Amino acid sequence: MAPIDRGADPDDLPDADVDARWSDIVARLGDLQEPEGDLPRVPDPVDGGSPTAQDAPGTAPASGPRDWPTTPEDAALEEHATHFVPPDPGPITDREPLTSLAWTVVVAVPLLLVLRVVVGAFVPTFTVPGWLTPTLGALFLAGVGVLVWRMPHRRDPDDTDPGAVV
Repeated sequence: MAPIDRGADPDDLPDADVDARWSDIVARLGDLQEPEGDLPRVPDPVDGGSPTAQDAPGTAPASGPRDWPTTPEDAALEEHATHFVPPDPGPITDREPLTSLAWTVVVAVPLLLVLRVVVGAFVPTFTVPGWLTPTLGALFLAGVGVLVWRMPHRRDPDDTDPGAVV
């Protein structure tokens, strides 16, 4: 067997030299012994299957959060907590027709403008009167103005409600 050059680049070596270097590394490692300890020997999954929770001695199935014994107080608290009835929701629209109209205009005008652009792109003969776009723009600005004008100007100092509580 030829001497092995340990400084050579492994990519430049022929396959026989790579195999010889590999055999040399394995021979130098020798027979590795696994340490003997107090741990039980687990069967290899290739030999006979993987270990399960029933195979391990002294283990019990894990308990979940609902497996705890309940006292009458716990049962009463659980009964009280599960009988939540949410309050009836308020009306969807505002009671003020001017505010509802402003919201409708603020939402509808951009949708109409997008629809105009999309239809104009696919139907070349589609034309819109020249006065429609400036009118829609003015309606949009008027709707935004009404919504800003209807906002509360100041907070009530007696109002201690922090807002939504989760």
